[in-house]
Amino acid sequence: MKKFKVWLAHSPLASALKIGLGAALVYIIDNVATFNIGPAWTAVIISVVTVLINFVNPEDNRYGVTNVSSK
Repeated sequence: MKKFKVWLAHSPLASALKIGLGAALVYIIDNVATFNIGPAWTAVIISVVTVLINFVNPEDNRYGVTNVSSK
């Protein structure tokens, strides 16, 4: 699992995957729940989802969150 988190934190391919998953999540929310989210809010949600994924990953230290047990 640690190798996956490191890959998720540092790989350009992982960044593209996170953005794609954020877009898919917004598409599902917009079409299934019929929230009628506007295009601008859709873009904001996609960006926020990607940042949140990075923030909760302890191997990604760009946001000041680090895994103290791995040091």
